[in-house]
Order: sequence, then C-alpha cells, then structure tokens
Amino acid sequence: MSKLYKTVSSLQNALKDSILDGIKNRLLEICIEVVQDYIEKNVYQTYTPQGDFAYQRTMNLFDSVSIGNLSIGYKYATFDVFMDTSKINSNVTEDKYWNQHASVDPIDVSEYIPIWIEEGTDGSLWDRQPAYYMRDAYMELSGGVLVRNLAIALKSEGWNIIMV
Repeated sequence: MSKLYKTVSSLQNALKDSILDGIKNRLLEICIEVVQDYIEKNVYQTYTPQGDFAYQRTMNLFDSVSIGNLSIGYKYATFDVFMDTSKINSNVTEDKYWNQHASVDPIDVSEYIPIWIEEGTDGSLWDRQPAYYMRDAYMELSGGVLVRNLAIALKSEGWNIIMV
C-alpha cells in the first residue's frame, strides 16, 4: 500500500525516519556481529590458553564492541563502531597467576587491550602478532553489506528501493 505525502518535507521526514529505524534496528546489529565474528576468528580461535600460563578468558574484548555517535542528515548517515574500554575490566590475581588486563606492577592497562590485540605487541612479556579484527571487519562492512541491508530494511517499510 502506497503512502501519500502532502509535502516534500513530510516525504523527506518519513524517509529520514525510516532510514534511522533501519540503521538502529538492522545495521548497528550487523556491525556488532561482524566485529564480534572477527574477534572470535582472529583472536579467540587463534590461541587457546594452555599450560603453566593458562588463564580464564574474560570475553571483555568481545563484549566491548559498541556503537555511538549516530547522526543522520539529508545526504548521509554516520555512526562509530568502537571498542568501549570501560567494558574491559582489569583484575589483579594472586601471585601465582597472571593479572588480567593489568601489568605486573599492577597497573590497569585495560584501555590498551583493543589496540594491542589489533596491532600486536613487541618487546613485552607477552608479545603477540596483530589480529586485525577491526581492519577485517571494516573491509567486510565497507563492501556493500550495509547498503544492501539498509535497502532490505527500507523495502520492509514499503519504500520502493532499486539497487543499481
């Protein structure tokens, strides 16, 4: 069923609202899922803590994927996908275990965890190769996934979307 709009302004506002709903209800979830998939694949599946240095994973990195700064104009919509370091907690453990997200001093280093895992570390007690989970997620998301899913969301609200 087609909707009739009496003014161009009312049409623009309705389309803007539908785009905002599509972003909030579909695209943001897709972004979080893609980043979490790459964290699982590039970080958690590449190394399993074992032996003398085994530890219980906190899953804080996985849970810290966040969305913010959603803004929509008449020609664009933007939002940030980021790692919210306030969701990564440090834990100083007993002497015989490694601290979690804290240095041996012990100083809370949880705010550095996402970048150290993304870009790797060299010269520390626990060096690691880069995981590039955010880079890989960005490459997947910038390949048209978001545009296609926004079109699907708008079609479900009755907009006549033509993909070129």
